[in-house]
Amino acid sequence: MIITLRVKCLPVEECIQLIEIDNSAFVLDLHSAIQQAVDFDDDHMFEFFIGRTPRNRAISVGGDPNWSTFDPFRHYEKVLLSEIFPLPSGMKLFYLFDFGDSWMFQITKSTRKDKVPQPGVSYPRVVDAKGGNPEQYPEWE
Repeated sequence: MIITLRVKCLPVEECIQLIEIDNSAFVLDLHSAIQQAVDFDDDHMFEFFIGRTPRNRAISVGGDPNWSTFDPFRHYEKVLLSEIFPLPSGMKLFYLFDFGDSWMFQITKSTRKDKVPQPGVSYPRVVDAKGGNPEQYPEWE
């Protein structure tokens, strides 16, 4: 089934993307979809976790990683979105990209109904966006 996820960049109030993605896709596919949606260079470490707030990490997606050998590409290529959604009550999915600049995204399932994949449509895809994308590498004065 195709689910619609609302991806909000937390440091930037007006950056919200609605992404349709197959719930049988891997978390790594969601990472790639977010990178494309906000037009970031995919050149940093990242992680997904579940919590009530970004500071309240309750569950690491895919289990607690061994940070000394953590490779997010190998870790998240094995975790299905269907293993995450629906989220436990009161919890949200968070995506932290670039541990130095700490780009934080909050991901929630949209109220749009799940649907069957449409023939000829490539998923994941952005179906709506609000506001502009954050600038990954802003110029400092």
